[in-house]
Amino acid sequence: MLNRIKEVVVIANNPATDALTKKQALDYLESLKNDAGSVEVLASLLVDNSLDDLTLFVILQLIGDMIGTTITNVNNMNEIVLIKGSVISLLRRIIENNLANPEYIRNKISELVTKIFYFTYGDVNNNVWSSFFNDIIPILCIDALLTSNIETIMNNQVSFSEVGYDFFTRICISINSEIADQTFLRSKEVQVINNHLKDYMRITDVNTMTLIWYNGLLHFKNKIALEGQHVKTNASKLANLTLACIGNYISWINVTLIVNQNYIDVIYSFMDYNTTKIACSQCLIEIISKKMKPLEKLQLLNMLNLTEKLITNKEKNFTDNEDLEIIEQLAKLTSCVGLEYSIILEQCNENNSNNNNNSSSNNSNNNNGLSTTDADQNLDQIAVTADQQILTEVAPLVLKFFIHEYDSVTEQCFDFISQYLNFLKKIFAIGGKPGTAISINSKKQPLDQEHSSFLVSLINGIFKKMKIDSDTVDVDDDSIQEFNDTIRSKLKNFQDVIAIINPNLYLEQISNNITACLSAKYWPDMELAIFQMHNLSESIRNNLFGLNKSDISTSPATAVMGKFLHILLTSSNLFSIDNRYVQILFFELVVRHYTFLTPEIRDELSLLNIFCSEFGMFNRVEKVRVRVWYLFTRFIKTTKPKLSTVVLTQIVSKISPLLVIEPVQLNANGSEDLNNVTFDNQLYIFEGVGLLIGANSDYNYDILDQVLTPLFTELEKCISTQSQTLNQQNQHVILQSHHILMAVGTIARGTHIGLVPENQVNNALVNEKYIHKSLIEKFSNIAEVVLVTFSYFNKHETIRDASRFTFARLIPILNNGIVSYANKLIYLFLESELKVIELNDFLGFLGQMLHTFHQDESFYKLFDELLTIIIEKIHILLDQLDTENNDGYNLTSASNSGAKDSNMSGKTVVVTDSFRDRILLKKAYYTFLQTLVTNNVTSLLLTQRNRSVLPTILTDLLEYSPQEIQETYIMKLALSVIHNFIKCFGSGACTDNLDRHANEVGKLDGLNEFFITKTIPLMFEIPFKPEYKFDIKDGSCRVMACDISRILKELCIQSGGQDITSNPALKYLTEIYFPQIQLPSEISLELIQALVNQDMKPFEKYFVSLITRLTT
Repeated sequence: MLNRIKEVVVIANNPATDALTKKQALDYLESLKNDAGSVEVLASLLVDNSLDDLTLFVILQLIGDMIGTTITNVNNMNEIVLIKGSVISLLRRIIENNLANPEYIRNKISELVTKIFYFTYGDVNNNVWSSFFNDIIPILCIDALLTSNIETIMNNQVSFSEVGYDFFTRICISINSEIADQTFLRSKEVQVINNHLKDYMRITDVNTMTLIWYNGLLHFKNKIALEGQHVKTNASKLANLTLACIGNYISWINVTLIVNQNYIDVIYSFMDYNTTKIACSQCLIEIISKKMKPLEKLQLLNMLNLTEKLITNKEKNFTDNEDLEIIEQLAKLTSCVGLEYSIILEQCNENNSNNNNNSSSNNSNNNNGLSTTDADQNLDQIAVTADQQILTEVAPLVLKFFIHEYDSVTEQCFDFISQYLNFLKKIFAIGGKPGTAISINSKKQPLDQEHSSFLVSLINGIFKKMKIDSDTVDVDDDSIQEFNDTIRSKLKNFQDVIAIINPNLYLEQISNNITACLSAKYWPDMELAIFQMHNLSESIRNNLFGLNKSDISTSPATAVMGKFLHILLTSSNLFSIDNRYVQILFFELVVRHYTFLTPEIRDELSLLNIFCSEFGMFNRVEKVRVRVWYLFTRFIKTTKPKLSTVVLTQIVSKISPLLVIEPVQLNANGSEDLNNVTFDNQLYIFEGVGLLIGANSDYNYDILDQVLTPLFTELEKCISTQSQTLNQQNQHVILQSHHILMAVGTIARGTHIGLVPENQVNNALVNEKYIHKSLIEKFSNIAEVVLVTFSYFNKHETIRDASRFTFARLIPILNNGIVSYANKLIYLFLESELKVIELNDFLGFLGQMLHTFHQDESFYKLFDELLTIIIEKIHILLDQLDTENNDGYNLTSASNSGAKDSNMSGKTVVVTDSFRDRILLKKAYYTFLQTLVTNNVTSLLLTQRNRSVLPTILTDLLEYSPQEIQETYIMKLALSVIHNFIKCFGSGACTDNLDRHANEVGKLDGLNEFFITKTIPLMFEIPFKPEYKFDIKDGSCRVMACDISRILKELCIQSGGQDITSNPALKYLTEIYFPQIQLPSEISLELIQALVNQDMKPFEKYFVSLITRLTT
């Protein structure tokens, strides 16, 4: 077996082994974990001198996995003892031969020793191996570190195994990870065991461990000094491991074991060596982060005096050439000191508040109130001391790190700055939106000079770090975005808090910064100026200044912002800078914050001219161009300028080169190049031009011809080209035609929004008031152009989409004048070979037409002619999907080719693409039918022309496969349509009082009987048939049950009232259906009585409870 395991390990780790053989090898190794008999074999392998490192690692891994699973009960403690003996033998062999095992082997051995420790150490493990540390120390040959005196150690005369010491520190670190690491969530039972182990270690062994660490540090300090501090020797590695041990254990051992002058001096000494400085800093961070009461923490920090040590260390070693990682760690340590002082301040502030809140309630029990007052004074003194330490010692050092050229160093300071600013906000804040928690809870103490100086230094540091340093930052989009997300966003938050603490200080400093940057000619300065103008504007809009809402527009901050905007717009420096970040940020600022310009200097025309310049829309950089095209339209929508025809003509002439749709670039496969974003962004220009034309002050719309005529000419060329190529597809021509139609539709939308208030675009009366007759003629011409284009290209999906898009934009403008054009368009669509998604969109388009023109007589007649054709078109596609699916929507046959989709709680449905398309089409279909109800035109279904298709529609609503029943969202829609149909014409006649044609369509004989015989069985099958998997506990199913109850109640009402003998629905239930399904007579009678006597809402509750009773 021994040889077999060795062979398997070699096979499993050989790259040349095939996948099947490798799997078999891994399975064999996995099987060993479940074989208790393999423990002895594996343990014996540990002492096999011939093992290579890889095999040893695998053996260690296997044994480690087994401990904690198969051999941790009391009966198998012998196996753990057996493993313990093998591990000790392995360690002895390594120590005696001074073997330099790879680090991964040392770590794995340490993990295994830790697992043995976990199940044998302490009274919680019946003291199986409570002498663990006393035994392991001599095994590792490091007992000399316990017995030697300080002088011997200092003189490097102590003899111990450095290999053994390495294992000791790794075992200590591993034990801490197992029993004390808070990173991992553990069960309550495991946590109890861990606490017992920690308690036992505190009592018996922690003193020994800390003494070994101390003496080890003394030894390695002298050795590093002799070997050289810049070379990473074995001594420095072991010192780093020791410091890691101290940092790990300090959170749960007696702090005085570490925090004493001798121990701290030794730890501090490793700050002098580059190879140990990082580990030393991390250790100190853990020490000062130990949770304590405010006074104890203050005493600890004062005793450590870290800031003095850091300043001294900085003067000796901290240079620009020092390792960046070291600088980052020193910055983190400094910030951590400040953070702990800030936490002291926070705790004192909270305790003071609690004492103040409790003082009145305790007054009757404490006549003189001395204890509360003394406590308050003591806390105040602690807070004052901590605050002074921050201001005089910590903050100056933190701010030096804060403005370091590398952002990774700056980031280390964020925690302290955030914590301290939050404290200052609670004490000094006079800003913040009135009524918010910040404004209410602040003590609003006057800002003293020391804190004011700190805030000024901090905000100036923020300004410095906000600036893009093109020398150190790779000026590309990704790096700038990362800089904005990770650095600038946080700096802006700090800046905002300063604004809340003292608005006047913030306004003065940011004004000085913006002024200085505006006068500079270097692009990062201008970019920062504009960025800070954004920030100032946002702080005003968010009312960080704490003003009454009515005072914001007249505040000094608003005036300052308006002044800066005016300076920017008249700056020659700005327009001479050729940088994309400056240019985009400028236009973003103008669009969002132009309202800060006072009415006297606000000039939309000048701003539009800037947009239309080479600085903006004609910029040489594509990214700037396309962004400004979008911002151009945003600006027009925001400002709604009303330009005269003369001015408007000049603007349109300026941007006319941008209104030319360039020939489409195709990929090798004949599709449009997705990387070409020009056209999609070009649509913004067309919309903007439409907005300007629609809002022109002269109400002259002839300029539309100047924009549309070139497009129509180009469209004619496309049609001509397509005609000349006969039936051959010319993808260039098709895509070009699509782009032109989209541009025309976008112009129409822009013109409409420019004319009519945006929230009234679908109001027919408002449209009629605003839309001029000449405009109607022009848009009627557009409708004709669309129809002509569509008739030539109706085989192409892209043209169909563009035609529908454009027509939808013409509907509110032409109003009922669209009907004659819509007639042709709809017929053309119905003659086309539509895909499912197209038909879905087309049905939505028809629904929009119905909603808009449901009161128009000509439109009613149009839909009377088209309804049957529309339903037939839907059925053609449904039949195609059924054929493609090959009954795939049936659950059993779909399971081989489908993808899983969970739609109901506890149900997993297997679907195919065809089934999913069918469901989406039915959703659009039922939504269209629902539109007939909501717009009061259900009489369309009862006209002589459409009566023949009504049974098909009702059958579609009343027949489902089991899988379709489980698509609850479509079923809820279907049940709603059924309920509304029964309500509108369930009796056979149209009873919708709001339907203008209800009286014109006669009663359809047999319709009520159809509803009764087809609807009632389905309403009972859905909740009770097992294959439908209806779960009344599921929320969606419960809603469906309520819908079914409403259908039954409505059907009863429409069938003639409460008399069972004369009501055909009740008669069918009692005489035919209930006996057919063998429903018990008492339940049958109960259900009929509830159906007859209860109103809609009580019957809903009854029916849900009935389903619950019968299905549970």
